[in-house]
Amino acid sequence: MIGEMNRQVMQPSKSKLGDIEAKWMILIAYLGMGILGLITGASYVAWLVPLIIFLIDKENKFIAFHAMQAFLLGLISTIISIILAIIMFVSVAGAVAGAAGLNPYALGAGFGAAIAVSVIGLLIGIVILIFAILAMVNGFKYQIYEIPLVGRLAEKIVFKTSN
Repeated sequence: MIGEMNRQVMQPSKSKLGDIEAKWMILIAYLGMGILGLITGASYVAWLVPLIIFLIDKENKFIAFHAMQAFLLGLISTIISIILAIIMFVSVAGAVAGAAGLNPYALGAGFGAAIAVSVIGLLIGIVILIFAILAMVNGFKYQIYEIPLVGRLAEKIVFKTSN
């Protein structure tokens, strides 16, 4: 299992997709998710890149683990983005309603909440980016890096699908 391999360097391997080394597939999984995540609209489906890699290479446990971890990270990021977008919409709607009703308290509260949601979203995005970079760099060096919470779930999924 991955937990047993956590501190050792894995042997270089190839992707089922062709003559592509595993480290490049891992790089594509994380970078594909990250780059698509920067594009408005595409960010909501960025998790498809690592999912496709996982489905192609689920026999190679090293690639499968990193692809599943990137997929879960992207999925969590998408869910958080949707939740924050809804909160942002409600906050701005409250501010607009406050402005329309000439209620300075509602206006200030709405815009204050919108600013708070923006800062929270930025901080969450930075944390996700840091974890993705750590996992990507380690994967490129043929090492395992378990992202807290996400890594254990990825491990369970990867080894459950192998049986």
